[in-house]
Amino acid sequence: MSYAIVTKEDEKSYKIRDFLIDRIKDEYDEVSPTKVITVGGDGTFLKSVHQYESQIDNIVFFIYNTGHLGYFSNYDDESLDALIEQVNNNEYRISEYSMLGYKINTSNGIIEGRALNEVTIINPTRTLMLDVFMDNVLLEHFRGTGICISTPAGSTAYNKSLGGAVIDASLDAFQVTEIAPINSKIFHTLSSPLVLSKRHEVEFKSEENSTIWITVDSKSININNFNSIAITLSDKKIRYAKNGITLIKRLIKNFI
Repeated sequence: MSYAIVTKEDEKSYKIRDFLIDRIKDEYDEVSPTKVITVGGDGTFLKSVHQYESQIDNIVFFIYNTGHLGYFSNYDDESLDALIEQVNNNEYRISEYSMLGYKINTSNGIIEGRALNEVTIINPTRTLMLDVFMDNVLLEHFRGTGICISTPAGSTAYNKSLGGAVIDASLDAFQVTEIAPINSKIFHTLSSPLVLSKRHEVEFKSEENSTIWITVDSKSININNFNSIAITLSDKKIRYAKNGITLIKRLIKNFI
């Protein structure tokens, strides 16, 4: 067994990293680890997921919080010894997070990838105009600022600030939430969060080859000559050590 540590760049996180390295018995291997310990906040965890995305079938994540926001975290200063013991003894319970799979079609080619939290589509300079399809059937002609597509894990992030629903991360589902839709006598949208099971696919097609911004978790992509993007739940999942943290504990700790 081998492990790696992805660390937030601050003094406390570096101290925790060094403390862990001194006490964990497994071989340290940043190239092909079977365990990845993230030390920082949610941003550090998201960074580690994309850093090791091609190897996620073989990795268990241990999420240690040293930051202000730690929705994903299952370990902190009070459970540091438990983390070390679980890693050394290979004794931990595993849970999973679903990921989104997306396929962007442009005049210059295709871009594919995955997201753990959300994919957002916006046009920062003008009203975004998209035809929205569900399972190849036209649902609506969208006009507005943008659209956020989130996983259950990501439902408590940007989606929640948009008025979207909080979804139990154990469900195989994803959510489509509109960002400032335009509704008038001419334009009409659903104007409500739409929660879909994994068997569905949504596709957003541009009425013109426009330039838009697509954000995948914390990474922004400027897309020129955008044609469409298709999104569904990926078959890939993130495995993480649960450490007894339940949904209700996360909600109380972070929001109430």
